[in-house]
Order: sequence, then structure tokens, then C-alpha cells
Amino acid sequence: MSVPYMLLIVFVTLIFRLPIHEHIVKPPFWELQEVMNGNIRMLFDIILNTLMLVPFGFFVPLWIRKADKPWKAALAGLIASLIIEIIQLATTRGFFEIDDLLHNTLGAFLGGILGCLLAQWIYSPDSRRQK
Repeated sequence: MSVPYMLLIVFVTLIFRLPIHEHIVKPPFWELQEVMNGNIRMLFDIILNTLMLVPFGFFVPLWIRKADKPWKAALAGLIASLIIEIIQLATTRGFFEIDDLLHNTLGAFLGGILGCLLAQWIYSPDSRRQK
């Protein structure tokens, strides 16, 4: 699930956006500043960027047994998000946004919490399953 999901995100990032022909790096917390200035559309963007990597974070502990802590899923989410942002910067199909890195990583962490709980239940030795 995680690899095809990430490929879908990269594909959407590259195909459904037109190049802007500028390499733009947005400053940290610019989206929150926009929300505080009354731009509610940015709040929607923050929520979507957070939710985008929740499934990825959920599946990381299920597929990689060493990813047994939510912070490890968050680290995997940070790396995946960084790859997406670098692709956007290199192809000029979007901006390199530090806010997106933060929100995507938060989403992977939240998914990792749920994924770690499920992985512990699946992989733990349970006397009921041994009978």
C-alpha cells in the first residue's frame, strides 16, 4: 500500500500541475501566518497536507518491523515528503514548502501511532493464537 500510494502522490504532483518555471522555496510557517491573516483556504491546505501521509505512516510499522515507534514512521514520512518537495522544486511543479514537510511528517506520525498499535497486536505473542 505505501509504495503505490507514494507513487500516486508523486504522479499527481508531477502530472496535474503545470510548471511555473520558477524555483520557489516558501519560508517556514507562511501557511499559518496566512490563516491568522484570515485566509481560511490555507487551513484546508494544512489539513489536507497533514492527512496526506496518515496512510503512509499507518502502513510503515506494519511492513517494517523495526519501525516499531511512531517517530520512526514520522521519519519515513519526513523522507518521503522531502523527496516530493525536491521533485516539486526541481520540476517547478509546485513550491518547496517547509510547512508541507512539517504537516506531512505530523500526518505520518499520527498514522504511525495507529500503525504501531496494530503492529504490536499483530506481531505480539498471544496465548490465544498459540493454542
